Amino acid sequence: MKPKKFEVKIYYSGFCTYQIEAKNEAEAIIEGRNRQIDSIELLSNLENWKEADNAEPVGK
Repeated sequence: MKPKKFEVKIYYSGFCTYQIEAKNEAEAIIEGRNRQIDSIELLSNLENWKEADNAEPVGK
């Protein structure tokens, strides 16, 4: 049987940690969202989200 082509999406979860001084939790979250992503920390915290992975046939 000839192999078929698939478009595969693999999902991951990850996070960055920041220490922020703010008036309240909502303000701290907004400031954290506006901070630059620390790519080294983000990559070290990636975890596979197997339930979200999927594959779709491509073409015929």
